[in-house]
Amino acid sequence: MSTTNTPLISIYMPTWNRQQLAIRAIKSVLRQDYPHWEMFIVDDCSASFEQLQQFVAELNDPRMKYIHNDFNSGACAVRNQAIGQATGRFITGIDDDDEWTPNRLSLFLEHQHQLVTHAFLYANDYVCEGEVYSQPASLPLYPKSPYTRKRFYKRNIIGNQVFSYAQRFKESLFDINLKAAQDHDMFLRMVVEYGEPWKVEEATQILHVNHGEMRITSSPKKFSGYFQFYRKHKDKFDRASKKYQLFTLYQIRNKRMNWRTLLTLLSVRNGKRLADGLRGK
Repeated sequence: MSTTNTPLISIYMPTWNRQQLAIRAIKSVLRQDYPHWEMFIVDDCSASFEQLQQFVAELNDPRMKYIHNDFNSGACAVRNQAIGQATGRFITGIDDDDEWTPNRLSLFLEHQHQLVTHAFLYANDYVCEGEVYSQPASLPLYPKSPYTRKRFYKRNIIGNQVFSYAQRFKESLFDINLKAAQDHDMFLRMVVEYGEPWKVEEATQILHVNHGEMRITSSPKKFSGYFQFYRKHKDKFDRASKKYQLFTLYQIRNKRMNWRTLLTLLSVRNGKRLADGLRGK
């Protein structure tokens, strides 16, 4: 079979101080029913890494490359490091605390023709809150919203991973100066450059939450990060999106709004968010 029918897919995974979770993520990649991939595991200077390093070494799988950095550079820089080494036609990522269903890559490949006119592909997820499961389909479904600019310019409805041409990732890259909303930022720039995304309806990823491990993206500078994101893209936002983004910033900062600010930012959607907050949802 030719490489046109079996294109190489590059996979990037940053990891930091989460060896057991990273091994689980790697095993889900090894279970893929599509075998033509390469994986770059970039360890961002974890204090404990020997078990993960040994696991990858003992696999003796030439498709898998483990890199342990000598200094901590942050999740975005590590993602870009892996993207820069990718040699595949397509590329996608996996977080070290998540898992894939066995058909994730093959399912995206079935829809690869959509990339001619769409920036990237994304799919639904399953959510696991620490429960034991035998089949992913037994887990609660986390359905993603169908793409509309109105939704996406207010919040990241895409999620944490997409599938696209590797060259598009290399030309976009993650913004290492952003302290939050890095995924939203990159995906938004790709949409502006390459067109609206295409949603695959099946769920192909398991998002693990409440696993008790340190989260790579947690940061006391969350507010400043989202404020950076807002300032970077506010010229693209319509009035409703600006109201939504500014309301979100007040929520992140947990700062009480005065009546003048509240009236300025009031909209049907923000009114519902305010009511939900008052009810403790």
